[in-house]
Amino acid sequence: MTVYRSFRPVVALTIVYIVVLITSSYMPRLELFKKMVALKPSLPQDRTGQCNVSLSPEYTHPIIALASFPGSGNTWTRHLIQQATGVYTGSIFGSGILIKSGFKGEGENFTLGTTLTVKTHYGPVKFPFKAAILLLRDPYKAMLAEFNRRKAGKTGLASHSDFLHSDWRDCVQVKHWEQHTTSWLKVTTSLLVVKYSDIKENTIAEVERIVNFLGYELTDERRKCLEDDINSVFKRTGHEALPDDPYTPDMHKEIDKSIAVVNKMLRDKGHTELQREI
Repeated sequence: MTVYRSFRPVVALTIVYIVVLITSSYMPRLELFKKMVALKPSLPQDRTGQCNVSLSPEYTHPIIALASFPGSGNTWTRHLIQQATGVYTGSIFGSGILIKSGFKGEGENFTLGTTLTVKTHYGPVKFPFKAAILLLRDPYKAMLAEFNRRKAGKTGLASHSDFLHSDWRDCVQVKHWEQHTTSWLKVTTSLLVVKYSDIKENTIAEVERIVNFLGYELTDERRKCLEDDINSVFKRTGHEALPDDPYTPDMHKEIDKSIAVVNKMLRDKGHTELQREI
C-alpha cells in the first residue's frame, strides 16, 4: 500500500504527459477538421432524406452552361438549383474548395452529363454547350464582388486600403464584362437570361424559372428544401469597406458606356434591361 501511494504522483504525471502529447499532435488535425466542417453548406435538418442532392447517371443531362462574369453570384445560384432539384451542378473549373465544401459535381467531368448545369466564366465558343443560362449582374457590383474574392476569399471582404492599390484598378475590367455578356446574348442555342438582382428580390420565383428551363418542376418538397436553405455558405454577407466611391470618373464613364451597349442588345433580343443594384 505504501509503495502504491508513493508511485501515485509519478503515475499521475505520466498520464498528464501522455495526454499533452496526444492533444498537441492531434490539435492541428482538429483545427483542420473544424475548418472543413465550417466550409460545408448548411443543409437543412431533414430526417426523410427528401433534401438530398446526388449525381445523375452518365449522359442523363445535356450540357447546359451556367455562364456568368466573375462576381455575379454563380456559386450561390448553383446552390439554389441543387436545393430545388436534388441534382448536383458542375463546373469547367474543378475548384478544390468547392469540392471539399460539398459541391460534389465540381469534381465531375462536365461532358458526361451527370450534373444539371455547368459553371463557366468563358464565352460560348469555348465548349460545346447545348443550351445556356446567362447570369447577369450589375458590373459595378460584380467587379466589387470579384475584388473581394481575390483579396479575401469567397466570403470575405477586401479592406479599405486594398482599394487604394493598383490591384483594384486591374480588377475593373468592364470591357471584358461587356464582351462576355454580348457574346452569350448572340448565341443561337436556347438561352435563358437571369439577373442576379431578380434572384435576390424574388428568389423562389426566379429559381423556379431556372429549373423549369432545365426540365424540372419545383415540387412542394423541393420548394421546402429551398426555403429552408436559401443562403449557402458561399453567399457573401456584410458590406465592403469601401472608400466613398472606389470608381474613378473615367471608370464610371467606361462602365456606363458598357451597360448601355448591353442594355441595347438586351432590348433588341426581347429581354428587360439590366438595372443598377442599390
